[in-house]
Amino acid sequence: MGIGYVIGWILCAGLVGGLLNGYLAAEGLVMPRRESLPDGQTIFRPGFLGNVIVGAVTAVVLTSLYSPIGGLKLGTASAQSYDLTVGAVVGAFLNGLGGARLLTQEVNRRYDDLAKRNMTTALTESLESTPTGDR
Repeated sequence: MGIGYVIGWILCAGLVGGLLNGYLAAEGLVMPRRESLPDGQTIFRPGFLGNVIVGAVTAVVLTSLYSPIGGLKLGTASAQSYDLTVGAVVGAFLNGLGGARLLTQEVNRRYDDLAKRNMTTALTESLESTPTGDR
């Protein structure tokens, strides 16, 4: 089996892992979008497509680094053959799932940080504008 075929399998396993992560996320399978916050800032939410792309890339990178695939020589005159194992495909799936999970957590963390800052600012402004009067 050629290296292109092997990388194709690894990519597909990572894609499926990223898709599963998108499905399991709190929002589900949502499309990429930009959200405007009350203070005028904009945040990009990559949705499930971001999970799929990151899952595929993570699967190829980690499988190349930590499996025998990484030892294959590219660009040689003779075609090399590699036996793809079920373990490599399952590992790529898990790499895709984990990489996409990291993306989801990072986007949610940034969104939560901005939401907290905006809420704090709004509360502070509300308290400052409220007349204290005699009680």
